[in-house]
Amino acid sequence: MPRGVVTKNNLTKEILLKIAEIGILTIPAFSSPYFLRKVAKKYFKDKINERARKIRALEKKRLIDVEELKDGSIRVILTHLGKRIIYQYKIDELEIKKPAKWDGRWRIVVYDIPQSLRKASNALSQKIRNMGLYQLQKSIWVYPYDCLNELEFLCVVFNVPLEDCVLYFKTEELPKERQIKKYFNL
Repeated sequence: MPRGVVTKNNLTKEILLKIAEIGILTIPAFSSPYFLRKVAKKYFKDKINERARKIRALEKKRLIDVEELKDGSIRVILTHLGKRIIYQYKIDELEIKKPAKWDGRWRIVVYDIPQSLRKASNALSQKIRNMGLYQLQKSIWVYPYDCLNELEFLCVVFNVPLEDCVLYFKTEELPKERQIKKYFNL
């Protein structure tokens, strides 16, 4: 991943997230070499010159593609690398939404990831811990609320085959249930 790209609260993050949100930025073509300024002006409200320079820098880092279409308009899209960085931003912000009332069922996450994916396994384990799941055993985690969508997202980002390596199921009883309820303030 390019150096200095994944940082919090910077123009890179703001521009990449805007492109991800909209999908594709397009603007009618201009013969002027300042067309990126016009792109920045159309999609952002302030710091136009700075954003135009940043868009050019993102293109040089191959995080976005700026291409001219047949009709002469300009299209700005995320590259594969740009999408990976968006995933990194999304991972940093990932939280499990807690409903107002617990349904009394536990969600169990069990995984057995091959040694060849050790880095992915460590990253998945760390993120699961950071999201607040309770570690029952080394690769067995418990949570009182639905977290399947978040788990699927993590598996995609870390390239862990969900169907082959991860089990997710619900149960109403657990060993150490009193201790786990106390952990989650239930």
